[in-house]
Amino acid sequence: MAILKMKRVELLAMQSDRKAILETIQQDGRIDVSKVEEPEGLSTMDTASSVLAFEKQQNIAEQALQVLDQYAPNKDGGGMLASFAPRPDLSVAEFYEKVAGTKDTIKKCQDILALSKELQDCNVEILRAETQIDLLAPWKSLDIAETFKGTATTACFIGSFSLPLTRRDILSKIAEQYPELDVEVEVVSEQKNMTCLVALCHRQNEKALEQALRNLGFIAMTDPSQKTPAERTAELKEEVKALRNKADEVEMQLISAGETRKDIQFLLDYLVLREDKYKALNKLLMNERVFVLSGYIPSKYADQTLEKLERKFDIAYSVEDADIDKEDVPVALENGPIGSTMENVTNMYAIPSQHDIDPNLAMTLFYFSLFGLMLGDAGYGLLMVIACLVVKLKFRLEPEKARTVNFGLGCGLGTFVWGALMGGWFGDLPHYIANGFKAGDKLSFIEANHLYWFSPMQNTTRFLLLCFFIGILHLAWGVCINLVKECKFGSVFDGLVHNIPQLLILAGVIPLINKQIGNGALAEIPATRWVEDLIAQLSPALYGCLAAGAALIVLGPALIAIKNRQPIGKILGAVGGGVYGLYNAASGYLGDILSYARLLALGLCTGVIANVINQLATMLGNPVFFVLVAILGHGINFGINLIGTYVHTNRLQYVELFNKFYEGGGTLYQPLSAKSKTFKFKEETQS
Repeated sequence: MAILKMKRVELLAMQSDRKAILETIQQDGRIDVSKVEEPEGLSTMDTASSVLAFEKQQNIAEQALQVLDQYAPNKDGGGMLASFAPRPDLSVAEFYEKVAGTKDTIKKCQDILALSKELQDCNVEILRAETQIDLLAPWKSLDIAETFKGTATTACFIGSFSLPLTRRDILSKIAEQYPELDVEVEVVSEQKNMTCLVALCHRQNEKALEQALRNLGFIAMTDPSQKTPAERTAELKEEVKALRNKADEVEMQLISAGETRKDIQFLLDYLVLREDKYKALNKLLMNERVFVLSGYIPSKYADQTLEKLERKFDIAYSVEDADIDKEDVPVALENGPIGSTMENVTNMYAIPSQHDIDPNLAMTLFYFSLFGLMLGDAGYGLLMVIACLVVKLKFRLEPEKARTVNFGLGCGLGTFVWGALMGGWFGDLPHYIANGFKAGDKLSFIEANHLYWFSPMQNTTRFLLLCFFIGILHLAWGVCINLVKECKFGSVFDGLVHNIPQLLILAGVIPLINKQIGNGALAEIPATRWVEDLIAQLSPALYGCLAAGAALIVLGPALIAIKNRQPIGKILGAVGGGVYGLYNAASGYLGDILSYARLLALGLCTGVIANVINQLATMLGNPVFFVLVAILGHGINFGINLIGTYVHTNRLQYVELFNKFYEGGGTLYQPLSAKSKTFKFKEETQS
């Protein structure tokens, strides 16, 4: 709900306690260790080589896990659902007991990688041997050694042509070159792209025959053996058999190594902990006897953490409020279950600065509403809600995972509400169900009782107006947040002058948009006629707001100049700046409001595709075929539009909302903590 107030802490302790103190701080996970300038008599430790060694060991462990995933997959992993399961608790004593076995685990990782390399080598050799067998297949009827070159009185050539030729063809082509050459040719095999042959001649005619064959494109047999092709093939098959047996043995060893998976996962976590600790160690100031640790901690945790350290160790420390104007103070956020769902969205854009208003809770309602309006199908929203509730009920979620699930739940609820209001239940699926999974004129229960507000596809203009009005509210909300921010961190007068005119203009454009774009569209159906009547009643006042807002934007800079007792020349110049500001406001808000037309585009896209899928499912008039096509089609439609909706909802927050008040550029609070995927210390247990 807010950016936590931070304190700067400096801690002095004996070198002999350094390791234990750092490990206690890491297990507590509250202090963000920072690096400070080195004073005389103190220096930092170069831990780069140690960090590099830990990263190298992590790489070995990760590669070993990848090998196990290939040959001994985790059968009890439970898939995606199991990833939400809480980590098991581990006491400090149990942790150090497991640490004692990490050296053996590293050796096991190296053994796994060695086995993997051995298996790869076997597979390469098998492929090489099988390739040679395939190459020898055309020569299987050759009953002489591949290296045979002839006798004392004869010359022998063993090779091939890269085209099909008969014995007569070969002899004819040789005779054309050397008519008197006495030669004998035997075709071993003839294929579509190759002719294998043996050519014999008297020894004195060897060069002539060799030249004649080369002119015809003769290719000598590659890598010949002193054995016949049949013998060589049999030998290679035995080699393949032996290699396959060896590969099977190695693979069985890799499968049995799957029992070490949990040890390797713990090793990875342990190495990450040690790497983080050594990175923090690099930030400490020390000499032979003492060390100094400097960092930041949220005020609410400072007393508890320091008292814990003071009970265990002989330390001296100082604590003071962090100066956010002079120091790069890390930003720690504290939000409840609802506001925390937006933290990842905000952090992808920029970390809040210490002079920002925490936007997370403020943007939640609009985010879920805009998301739901774009996805816009109650059936899809219901699936999201059910999936998230199943996860919440099945597991005791940890904070990070709870944020993810609550985010999905909020998006699902927004989609369900807007989908129900717009009458979308997997498109128009209820209509086809009412007609027996066929096209027909019978109305569904929802259609017959008009259990929806209005249909976007039948009332496109009304839907566009709704998108623009929601966009105006969204923009106005951003201006309101900026008003609070300027009043909190700056001047109340300046905040009012900067923001009130913008709110007036946003209110004043509502009847203008309704008249120019809607042109009475809201009054055509009872469901939206009350909106038209309300705008008509408020139009005089809203147009007055538009005029007042425009005037205040022009005069606002001059009012601030008068307040600051500027000379008359600067006051008049400020009026000119106000005129330019009015132009910027008009063009800027025009683009901002039109940007919300994407709500219409994506909302219609989901509904139209869903309706087309339902129509395709009725093609055969078979209920089974209908169900199969509907499941497949709606699954694809849901997945694709879910991604598009997420991207464009974020875009509206980043470009339209954040542009009104958010600066960002802060440093994320990253305390030295136990970043583990497979366990958590019992002291970390969350209720």
